Amino acid sequence: MSLQWHKFPLYFFLLLSCFLKPSVTFAGLVINEFLADPNGSDGGKEFVELLSTGPGAFNLSEVQFQFANGSVGPQWETRWSFSGQRWLAEGERFLLVDRNWMGPEPFDVEVGLGLQNGPDAIRIVQGSQVLDMVGYGQLTDPAMVEGSAVALPVGLSLMRKPDGRDTGDNSLDFHAGLPTAGSANYQDYAMEAVTVEMDPPSLAEVGGSILLKVLLWNSGLQDLQPAEASVVLQSGSGQQTRVLDTFYAGCSADGSSQLSVVFIPVSKGRFSVILQLHIQDSTRQLEVCLGNIQVGCGAAFLSEILSTPASHQGEWIEIQAGAEGADLRECMIRDEDGDWRALPPVELRPHEFLLVAQDSVALHGWHHENLMSGLIIDCPVDQLNMVLREMPSSWPSLNNSAPDGRNFADRVYLADGLGIIDHFTLPGDENSADSYGNSWERRSHDPHSLFWPDWRPSVAVQGGTPGCNNSVGAVAVSSGVLKIEPRVLDAHLGESVAHVRFSLDQGEHGWHVEIFDLWGAMVRDLGGAESGPGPAEVIWDGRDDRGHPVVKGGYVVLLLKSREDGVFSPSVKHLLVVR
Repeated sequence: MSLQWHKFPLYFFLLLSCFLKPSVTFAGLVINEFLADPNGSDGGKEFVELLSTGPGAFNLSEVQFQFANGSVGPQWETRWSFSGQRWLAEGERFLLVDRNWMGPEPFDVEVGLGLQNGPDAIRIVQGSQVLDMVGYGQLTDPAMVEGSAVALPVGLSLMRKPDGRDTGDNSLDFHAGLPTAGSANYQDYAMEAVTVEMDPPSLAEVGGSILLKVLLWNSGLQDLQPAEASVVLQSGSGQQTRVLDTFYAGCSADGSSQLSVVFIPVSKGRFSVILQLHIQDSTRQLEVCLGNIQVGCGAAFLSEILSTPASHQGEWIEIQAGAEGADLRECMIRDEDGDWRALPPVELRPHEFLLVAQDSVALHGWHHENLMSGLIIDCPVDQLNMVLREMPSSWPSLNNSAPDGRNFADRVYLADGLGIIDHFTLPGDENSADSYGNSWERRSHDPHSLFWPDWRPSVAVQGGTPGCNNSVGAVAVSSGVLKIEPRVLDAHLGESVAHVRFSLDQGEHGWHVEIFDLWGAMVRDLGGAESGPGPAEVIWDGRDDRGHPVVKGGYVVLLLKSREDGVFSPSVKHLLVVR
């Protein structure tokens, strides 16, 4: 058949239409993002996002998604294939998700992905053509990787930045980030907090300042120019309070910068700390959540800590519930250098104690010895049994001296599911020599008391009050008062130890206690200390300085006090009877 040239325009149009039809020759498809190692179990959480990169649309006909185990080699297993016709417009995504998908994002197909955690590889092919391939983990086989493999993070996606960028080198193209299944991997403007430090990590009362140090990473595609910034505290109800306006020096795309500021909370409660960064020449602003801060008393708080046991009872930590009680099922403790450890999953009634110990058997033995010696008063005999619980995890052994590069020995942190709710700093030997063998006690169990933020070494004769009211707190003696319990020592009635309690006023530096008979002769020097203002306690076992029991009769207990000049003078005296 001869060609009819007068119909040439029609033939030309049909031929041109064939060339203009979308084809894989002129369009591309890449693996844009995938999550191979989610937090926890992998089932129902893995996904692979494909992206049509153009130019033009892409036909998914005969496209297959394949997986290869790096320990076996490039033996590709087809996990999904597409039959039929489906055109993806340039920039359109196609989402493959694992069976029993648990994510909120809508997907295109659900399939058993089984990506494993590396070294492994995934790829997409169309017919005999390999469209894209990604090797992850310790993988070097050139048949399973483009360029060099990319490290696989736990709980984060591997994603291209920007979307669709393909240099042919997996390690350069893919970056770790929070999963963005079915949506853009990166925004033009975005900022993330890499590390956050707040010192102190909680505040016992309003009025204290917090030093905030945050390392920021510009995860957006555009540079952030120098601009104003604000630190905002947001309550659980969503109400925001600006506590600091400052200046942010800016940060280049994919760069990092450090911001250090001091802010002062103005009210009590649990707050989210939010950094607001204003975008220059725009009404927009970025918000970066930096964690939570507790100001004032939370549902539970630290009440007493023994980190330097002088005898065999071991370390222990006492926790108390606030006025509303506390659910400790999500609560944890840790020290400065250790990991978080779960507390016993108990619920405390209002003001109830929880006591956890390094060695509960040893602590019971120490408590029993003190009971038999008459050293423990103002506390029910069975109180320790009622409040002591076994730790479900290992004990966070506490440092007794400051390591190199730190000006404190250790810190004890108490946290719930939202973050730290209380902490106490153990100063170390050089700052607390007189506390060796004594616990640290909170001066008040009432968060509304002026003394609630203060901690002091225990003045209890036995060295601590685990599970009982603190010796420096509710049972402290008023200044100028000498309190003796019991007033009569009678071994036949089990009263063989007298507790002598008193308190030093502001400006008073030291104390000394002496025992005299009724003729004025000193029979026992009970010693003293330069403890400074606050409560104190000492005991007398009815013996003289040679260790012999004194004769029956009356004895005078004399308290002497000194000021900064070191000169002691009599302060108050009381009569004590020995039967």
